[in-house]
Amino acid sequence: MNLELFIVRKIAFSSRKSFSSFIIRIAVAAVALSLSTMIIATSLVNGFQKEIRNKVLGFWSHLEIIPFSLSNSLEEQSIYRYQDFYKDTNLIPEARHIQVTALKGGLLKTEDDFEGIVLKGVGDDYDWSNFAAYMRTGEIIKTGSEQSKRDIIISKTTADRLRLKTGDKITVAFMGRSIRNRPFKVKGIYETGLDDFDKKYAIVDIGVIQDLNNWGKDSVGGFEVFLKDQNLFKSRAKAYFLTVFGAFLSKDAIDALRRDPIEQIGEEVYTRMNNPKLDVQTIKSMTPGIFDWLDLQTMNELIILSLMVIVAAINMITALLILILERTNMIGIMKALGANNMSIRRIFLYYSAVIIGVGLLAGNVFGVGLCLIQKYFHVIKLQQDSYYLSYAPVEMNWSWIVILNAGTIIITLLLLILPSILVSRISPVKAIRFE
Repeated sequence: MNLELFIVRKIAFSSRKSFSSFIIRIAVAAVALSLSTMIIATSLVNGFQKEIRNKVLGFWSHLEIIPFSLSNSLEEQSIYRYQDFYKDTNLIPEARHIQVTALKGGLLKTEDDFEGIVLKGVGDDYDWSNFAAYMRTGEIIKTGSEQSKRDIIISKTTADRLRLKTGDKITVAFMGRSIRNRPFKVKGIYETGLDDFDKKYAIVDIGVIQDLNNWGKDSVGGFEVFLKDQNLFKSRAKAYFLTVFGAFLSKDAIDALRRDPIEQIGEEVYTRMNNPKLDVQTIKSMTPGIFDWLDLQTMNELIILSLMVIVAAINMITALLILILERTNMIGIMKALGANNMSIRRIFLYYSAVIIGVGLLAGNVFGVGLCLIQKYFHVIKLQQDSYYLSYAPVEMNWSWIVILNAGTIIITLLLLILPSILVSRISPVKAIRFE
């Protein structure tokens, strides 16, 4: 029988009321609160990052291959559709799907108002699976027919500003040597919640832009490349490691950790194509503000996790010191009977582990429970204009929850080794007389 565990079972589950029992309850509550806060913070940050990325990728792709240009004009140069990498996707093995696209600026007009718009032309290879999640009313465009060239999908922001609904007739004017008006029918209305997209873009058949630019059917504005693994963004574990140990790393190591996988793949694709007329842009280079904001959330999360671990550790250290002081008489008797300091220290470390275990159990129940409530009932609402979402999203990663539990146990117990050294300073003679 393990003597230390036997003694812990006797004293830990004793019903005797004392001041230390009150302190222990506080320590359990502190551990539970810290862990539940860490679970909630991690789940919320993970949810924010996943939802925002899905929104962006619902409209754009990981990579864009476009004609090289020194200007930002919406009057795109054309590119031959049947490039080698488009006909044979094995030339870009990282690609899950490649689709053609084209852009054209215009002026959307109704009888009473007008608004600038950018038409995004899509073809029959367009993957609607991501975008369809943001359709609010109407249908997607079935491209490739003369009828589809008269359909348009606008954003809810545009529809609200111009008081439009599905089925309404509108006109888009295009500037050039002469003004050309093109009639459309609102086929559907979408809403991503991202103002940069919703205020600016509408979806049409790519044939519309080909006709307006006098392109042939084999000419497009560019290619959108979706990578196989959509979790290619810089991992949070890498960001944590860089933040904590960055001061001890070389500049090359820091640069390697900071390098984003998508940026790396983009550079490799550009080199592999070996075509000076084509350029490769990544989703992060096209929308840097959004992804910088998401990276900032990771930093906030790390700060919260660090503070919560510190709170739990300080409370456990305080509880352990009080337990040692309260059990001074027991420590003296055990030393008089021949117990060594290490054996007595293990008793209090085991006792602390029991307290931490109870706190972790309560923290998991409370934290996971609140996350599940938010996930399915959306109790916490947000202003979509500020946060791009109408409610706080939750995405629970069970591996991260296990890591949080294990990390809390390891860090807290390691910090408790120092105060447990107090046991070795207790004199058996004085301790037995201690009341």
